[in-house]
Amino acid sequence: MSLEKIVSRLVDKVEHRYYGKYRGIVVDNTDPEQLGRLKLKVPSILGNDIVSGWAAPCVPYGGEMNQGMLFIPEVNAGVWVEFEEGDLEFPIWVGTFWSKPDGESELPKANDADGTEQGSVQDPPTRKIIKTVKGHSIQFEDKDGEEMITIVEAVNSHVITLDANGITIHDGAGTITLEDANGNQMLLDNSGITCTDKSGNEIKMDSSGIKGTDANGNEIKMDGQGVQLSDASGNTIKMDAMSGFPAGPGVKINAGTGRVCMEGLITWLLTHQHIGNLGAPTPLFPANMGDLIMAVTGMNNNFLSKKIKVE
Repeated sequence: MSLEKIVSRLVDKVEHRYYGKYRGIVVDNTDPEQLGRLKLKVPSILGNDIVSGWAAPCVPYGGEMNQGMLFIPEVNAGVWVEFEEGDLEFPIWVGTFWSKPDGESELPKANDADGTEQGSVQDPPTRKIIKTVKGHSIQFEDKDGEEMITIVEAVNSHVITLDANGITIHDGAGTITLEDANGNQMLLDNSGITCTDKSGNEIKMDSSGIKGTDANGNEIKMDGQGVQLSDASGNTIKMDAMSGFPAGPGVKINAGTGRVCMEGLITWLLTHQHIGNLGAPTPLFPANMGDLIMAVTGMNNNFLSKKIKVE
């Protein structure tokens, strides 16, 4: 082949090659081969009506099975287009670009610590943002004194913020559940906070108070009525203003279905005799025993102020 023909072929090849970057618009992003390819319009090369073949992606990381960066532009997104070896038959999309339709920048807007999206694009842009079409985002703020990382799930208003104050988890209208691999769980919802371990022991805090229950059925309850301890058999200890103990708050003891009124002690006192000063065996003075019985049953609140002399 003569030198003249070689040069002619090279000239012809160059004349029909397209090098450099061109602006394109995404027409279709549903690749049947699932390779991240796009169909595009490239007006400056193909006109306004012709759609390209499938354009392969050019991404910073990937190329092996089940690894890489997967960010597929939405339909109507602006992308930069190149052609492999300048051949129009082999388009490549190599990145995206923003515009200002109606005079407003398409750059993603930053979110506040509670997840609220700011009204305008940040200026100067100290925050690095990854944001999807639904508003889900990961944001990194590098401004001096305001450093933080914010993770936003926009549809349900879930926000995690990491900053100088610590880690804050903000929930919109649902619940927050923290659970480890062992089954221990903390649940935060509209009713309050519930902590449960893997064995079934539970502490619940809500507007009525605090209740703790162990896996055996024993319970402690603290609310506006006072404090109550109960075991699995139904025995309870209750402390409140009406529990019958003299001179104010006290203790009431219930054992199963019967009330314990210190019956054994009273019986012993009624039958006990001792030698008085005159040497005769005498029981406890009945009037004083009446005071004791009324005190035990809650009928006499002045019992503790009395001095009962037993000789």
